[in-house]
Amino acid sequence: MPGVEKVAWLEIRARLSGVSAVEFLFTKDQNGIVVFEYPGKPEDLLCMRTTGDVFAVVVSLDKLSRDWRDLRTVANQFEKSALLDRVVKSALDFEGNPTYRVISRMVGPHQYRRMDFEAAVVKGIQRRFGKRWRLVDDDATVEVWANMIGSRLLCGVRLSDRSMRHREYQLINLPAALRPSVAAALVFLTEPEPSDVFMDPMCGSGTILAERVLAGGCRSILGGDFLLDRVQASCKNLPGLDESVGFYRWDAGALSIPSGVVHKVAVNLPFGKQVGSRAEIEHLYPRFARELERVLQPGGLAVLLTSEYDLLKSTLRDCKSLRHQSGYSIAVLGQWARIYVVKKSSVQ
Repeated sequence: MPGVEKVAWLEIRARLSGVSAVEFLFTKDQNGIVVFEYPGKPEDLLCMRTTGDVFAVVVSLDKLSRDWRDLRTVANQFEKSALLDRVVKSALDFEGNPTYRVISRMVGPHQYRRMDFEAAVVKGIQRRFGKRWRLVDDDATVEVWANMIGSRLLCGVRLSDRSMRHREYQLINLPAALRPSVAAALVFLTEPEPSDVFMDPMCGSGTILAERVLAGGCRSILGGDFLLDRVQASCKNLPGLDESVGFYRWDAGALSIPSGVVHKVAVNLPFGKQVGSRAEIEHLYPRFARELERVLQPGGLAVLLTSEYDLLKSTLRDCKSLRHQSGYSIAVLGQWARIYVVKKSSVQ
């Protein structure tokens, strides 16, 4: 998701040895992209949770002209790309005559249209493989994703399938539910440990709770919401993963748990648009922040997502033991929001 690329790189670096970053690319309202080098096996990359897809790069060029000459260059690059069939044979483990499809994306002004760019990719593949590769509209053996980001050309073969973006646990989706990759980013930033007592006090359909379960061992996981239908949705989405999650119907501004027992919190705060009104969140945020300060252990971490920057910052200023450590701007549900990493001071 746009903006998550920096968190995704932290996960890549933590999970894989021998990786090195090449560049970060950003396409507004479409994708954040991490380009990196990894000497290991392609299947190792499929364990990532903050990413929507994983690709093997097969064509990469800088400083194209943005005029019609680019189309000839694109076709030539695909015709000459030894990486393309090597990736199919090694990473996708396919020896026969595959079907393929091309997904193209363009960002910025160009003299040619997106369909012209896509046609140039197809022309290059046809020149290289002839009738051995057959172009189809869907359900292809090989998916080639071609990105023209300004004057930057980056094309890859998709290694992941739809399960990386759409988790199997999502039986029920509710309005304003997070993408699983964003929920995974929030969980990752809490620095999960087996000794954690983890909480999402506004759990909605339970995506953050599910991602914490899948992040590894945890002493206990607590989830709750003010609305009964949201608690019920979480209960239905989670049992296939872990029956030890505790669910509660509560007011996040008056939590029914003792002080100082929670190590980590991750929460998607209401933005006052799809969920809650402006007046409601202005009342909720200060009450929740005081409860967060109360239930967190000294040294505990909270990762908060909101589009209401000023409201959250003014709220945190009134909580003397909570310190804003870092943040990441991301696109959520068609609007910009920010992840705040907050730590409770160790000395009270």
